[in-house]
Amino acid sequence: MRFRRQTGPRWPRIIFLLSLVLAIAALGGFVWLRPEVVSVSPAPGAVDVSPYARLRFTFSQPMETAVITSEPENLGELSWNDTFTELTLQPRNAWPREQTVTLRLSGGRSRLGLPLLGEQMWTFTVGAERLIYVDAASNNLYIVSLADGAQPRALTAEPFGVNEYSVKPNGQSIVYSAGREDGGADLRQVDIETGETQNFLPCPGTACRAPVFSPDGRRVAYERQLPTPTADGSADFGNARVFVFTPESGADEPVGEVGNQTRTPRWAPDGRLSFYDATRQAIVVRNITDGSATFVPNDSGEMGAWSPDSQFIVLPQIVLQENALVLSPTQQITLTGSASVAGFYSHLQRVTVATNAAVNLSGETVVEDAAPVYSWRGEWLIFARRELNGVTWTPGRQLWRMRPDGSEARALTAEPLFAHSAVRWSPDDTQVAFMRLDATDPTAQPEIWLMTADGANARMWVKNAYLPEWLP
Repeated sequence: MRFRRQTGPRWPRIIFLLSLVLAIAALGGFVWLRPEVVSVSPAPGAVDVSPYARLRFTFSQPMETAVITSEPENLGELSWNDTFTELTLQPRNAWPREQTVTLRLSGGRSRLGLPLLGEQMWTFTVGAERLIYVDAASNNLYIVSLADGAQPRALTAEPFGVNEYSVKPNGQSIVYSAGREDGGADLRQVDIETGETQNFLPCPGTACRAPVFSPDGRRVAYERQLPTPTADGSADFGNARVFVFTPESGADEPVGEVGNQTRTPRWAPDGRLSFYDATRQAIVVRNITDGSATFVPNDSGEMGAWSPDSQFIVLPQIVLQENALVLSPTQQITLTGSASVAGFYSHLQRVTVATNAAVNLSGETVVEDAAPVYSWRGEWLIFARRELNGVTWTPGRQLWRMRPDGSEARALTAEPLFAHSAVRWSPDDTQVAFMRLDATDPTAQPEIWLMTADGANARMWVKNAYLPEWLP
């Protein structure tokens, strides 16, 4: 007699296997899509971090929320990039110098609703403030701590020098214009901590100048200058046009109207790009995403300063007034620049970009006002002023400070023979770095000076140097 093994229906086993497969797939999907921290800046364990360092957390997935705390507690304004994968946290105040900061990520979820798992912790140690500058002897980039006794450190060793540069918003690297033997220039990048340099954007046959990072650090706007033959057969690089380079995609695209000469790119805090169009005699404000543009008339040829809320540009405008300039014969001999033409001077105007409505911030005084710079919080403007009447005229521009509406204007420097320029606010708005140069001595070397934001405690910090910039 044969016995056959009795078997039940196959459907329960099939359902079980399918459920198991789905469970494994779901688990794999969870692991694959679960958000994780990809990188943190400052790097875990970093030392000598800037007191103004912003915190940046990069995630593997677009995020909805993230719960981050610091010890000492010092977290202020936060912002996400446009893909919601990078979170930037601005400290409310400077981090305490020579102390350790602890960061904790204790929760959050992605835009898919998946949670961050577990608590993570990082630390970094704060150092003193640091300045970047160009050494006038070698025309190369240097960095110096503001700690007592600190020695400058060379960042670059370009044989034909550095023209202009831009610090990446995360404070990790600098893109700079490196001169070439043929008079052109390439864009190169240097890591601030290691000093390692690499090509960023080669520019054969042209000169790439004046690079500037976008606020999110993902793009660099710059001038691309074409060569023009000279009488001696060499090439003079000029005739600039503004380009935008995106390292992630490799896209390198001109902006502005074809045939127009454009220069001096500046990013608005909200990510719009502005530049001066010499053909239009206007500042162009362009939305990089959709290409739309707004035009701000400007006959001075200078770019202005963006307000932190991206609503206003403060810029110099040429004013014509008959017999506005009265000079003695001696002053007429030593007078140089735009002030040498009687009847022309410049006032600062605050222009509402959306409407072109303008407000004169300089009043009715006969002065040459230029180079405005907003404080980071937007509470003050520092600018350069030269009096143009015969009693108070000076060969050097002095630094002044005023409120953004033009009120409370007063001089911060009173050195008639010295020109003051290249003003940079410290990231906490408490100090100012600037360049100082004897305007009466053609052989004088530039110096970098520091002072508090109200003009007190002015002191020379670096000799024979120019183009100062605070490290964020």
